[in-house]
Amino acid sequence: MIILSKGTAVATGGIVGELNARGFGEMKGNKLILSPEEILYLMEKRKRFPVQDEKGNQLTFDEILTAAARSDKSFLLKYTVYKDLKDRGYIVKTGFKFGTHYRIYPRGVKPGEGHAVWLVHVIKENKKIEFPELSRSVRLAQNVRKKMVFAVVDNEGDVTYYKVERFTP
Repeated sequence: MIILSKGTAVATGGIVGELNARGFGEMKGNKLILSPEEILYLMEKRKRFPVQDEKGNQLTFDEILTAAARSDKSFLLKYTVYKDLKDRGYIVKTGFKFGTHYRIYPRGVKPGEGHAVWLVHVIKENKKIEFPELSRSVRLAQNVRKKMVFAVVDNEGDVTYYKVERFTP
C-alpha cells in the first residue's frame, strides 16, 4: 500500500521489498519512503500503482504532479530529468546532502553496494550560471569523488547533459 502524506509517500507491505531491490526509496524501519518523482515515475510505468491520501482516497497522477509542482517551482524540470535518467537505466537518488538535485549510480550498482558516480544539477535552458556557482559545484563534486553534470532542459522538454570538470595543467 502506498500512502501519500505531506508530499512524501510511504510504502508498506509486500511491495516494499520489490521497490527497494529496484533502487526506489529510502528504507526507514520496515517502511519505504518514496519521493514525489519516484511515485510519479512508478505511476507512469506500472499499469496498476494505487496511491492513497491519509484518508484512503485514491490519488491520480495529475493530482500528485500538481501538488508537487505547487510546493517546488522547479519540480517539472526535475521530474523531466529524473524520468529521462530512469528510462536510461540509472538508479537516481536525491543529491540534497551534496547541494545538487540528484546523485546517479551506474547501471547495475545499487545504493549501499556501490557509490554514486555523478551529481546532477537541473537547470532550465535559458538560466544563466555565474562562474563562482559553477566552480563551487565542480569543486564539491571533486571533493566527494564524483563527476558534476548539469542537466539542461529546453522548452520542448529535451534534456542535454553537460559534464563539467576542473582542469589543472
